Amino acid sequence: MLSRALFTLLISISVSCFAAEHIAPAPLTALFQQDAQRFYEPAGLLELNSEEEVFYVFHQEHMASMRAGIVIFLPDMQMPPLNNSGISFLAKRLSDDGYDTYTITPPDLSHAASLLDQDIETPEAEPKPQSVEPVSEMNLDNYKAALVSRFEVLYNTLSMTQTEKLVVVAFGNSAGVFAEHLATLPNLRIDAYTVVSPQLPNAMRQKHLASNLSLISPALLDIYYSFDNPMVVDSTADRVRWARKNSKLDYRQRELFGEKTDPLQHQRLRKELLGFLRIL
Repeated sequence: MLSRALFTLLISISVSCFAAEHIAPAPLTALFQQDAQRFYEPAGLLELNSEEEVFYVFHQEHMASMRAGIVIFLPDMQMPPLNNSGISFLAKRLSDDGYDTYTITPPDLSHAASLLDQDIETPEAEPKPQSVEPVSEMNLDNYKAALVSRFEVLYNTLSMTQTEKLVVVAFGNSAGVFAEHLATLPNLRIDAYTVVSPQLPNAMRQKHLASNLSLISPALLDIYYSFDNPMVVDSTADRVRWARKNSKLDYRQRELFGEKTDPLQHQRLRKELLGFLRIL
């Protein structure tokens, strides 16, 4: 009797542990919003709605005597909206240069297969080599649609004069998908588009990124780091060739030396962006 009770208890614990392994983690967007509510000033936090989904925008008001324009930041996919890769530094320092800055919280990306759908290997099975699966076309399209929707919601709340500039600064994969959108020539007044380490997590889409960047209407500043991943660095020459082929005369490419988290590179990033905006 006692052995049967112990056996039943052991089975119960095993089932509970197995079920706990498959509890889905909290979405990144929810974690970002919790951090925003806890650590950010409420006066600088905008709450907007896009497709019945609430998202936050971090706002820094210009601190110069006159406003020069507006800068909208699009963080990289699955990255916090304020991070140490230059975006937090720019959001604060560009306000000193006369720009209102807005940083959009990126949408979630759901591309990993559920653990319940995966085969569970026994301890005796030989380990299989794991490969990084590309993001599917459908999931990448869903991410792009959500990002563009959030941008347009914010865009429709802004007001500018004719002399003020609207600048979009996008990072990583967000830079790639938003470039695809701009290549369709949407009816948006954007004076300059800056991409930092542009890429796409899908081989077929990455192949056409350079040509898409050369087709957009806004002036384009292309920035990459010497220590970027090979996907970014190896395509730098292609981006220059496509800009020349399609007569993208307002295209500039700049290389930053060092790591993305280096404060000196943050200063250089700010200098390159301001210099590019002055010649527009």
